[in-house]
Amino acid sequence: MKRALAGISGRELARSIDATQLKPAMTLGDAERLVEDVYKYGFHCAMLPPAWIRSVRSMSRDMGVRLCSVSGFPSGGHPLNVKALEIEYLASMDVEEVDIVPLFGGDIEEELGELVDRARSGGIRIVKVILEAPLHGDESLARMVEAAAGAGADFVKTSTGVYSKGGDPHTVYRLYRIASKYGLKVKAAGGIRDRIQAVLALAAGASRIGTSSYREVLREPEFLGGMD
Repeated sequence: MKRALAGISGRELARSIDATQLKPAMTLGDAERLVEDVYKYGFHCAMLPPAWIRSVRSMSRDMGVRLCSVSGFPSGGHPLNVKALEIEYLASMDVEEVDIVPLFGGDIEEELGELVDRARSGGIRIVKVILEAPLHGDESLARMVEAAAGAGADFVKTSTGVYSKGGDPHTVYRLYRIASKYGLKVKAAGGIRDRIQAVLALAAGASRIGTSSYREVLREPEFLGGMD
């Protein structure tokens, strides 16, 4: 484990992290601090709820910080036209990446096809589909991944972190084995709160990490002081 942890620098780790603030109890100050942290530490993007994007759009542009957001979060139970409007709004706000929550247990192929098309036509570069992998059996998960691939998504994501904790290496690898067959990347999220958990998720096949504990993830374990 020590060798695995030492194999990635803090800077490399930061570049793999979508620094996230999606909790209901947040303020404009929280959103602005997130953008500042992304700029300061070099995280991949600032992941915020759609309602806060406009408030930090100018600030993020001035600082060169990439904005990311969500559609249908967290339940996926929104009507399709609502999710589509969310995506159109986010595209108009220059959001570069969107994480979509499809309807759990539904036939998501048509839904994702429509939503990914809306994202692409609006200029959103990267689309991730959140699957709540721990809640699916192997056959169900495989069907979800196939639907995401067929729709043209770029990533599948282990979980929202609300209904399941999908950031553990077993779940990440389980999803990676399926997703890699379709050329999809994996975003690990749900319960990743420190550097060890983040590095293990990357080792299990994740290309991206989603976490609200982004500062803690960059801290070195005490037994590896001076690693960077």
